[in-house]
Amino acid sequence: MASGSRLSDVIVKLPDRSTCRIERRLVIERSSEAAPVHQYVCTLQTGETVIWLGEGKYRLPDGSIAVAVAHKRP
Repeated sequence: MASGSRLSDVIVKLPDRSTCRIERRLVIERSSEAAPVHQYVCTLQTGETVIWLGEGKYRLPDGSIAVAVAHKRP
């Protein structure tokens, strides 16, 4: 099984109005028997997992919800 990935940066606004960067990686798993599987893996620069909630919203490790304000494609 082969795989590939693509990294992009998302700047989010936190509830306290500060900002931080989330690394959002599109991971594509490929096999000869099935269609490719696409999955987003989101982390902080520290490596902590961030959950993508959809519609530009992310749940941070402390449980707070951050909203995307800028997105930089690779």
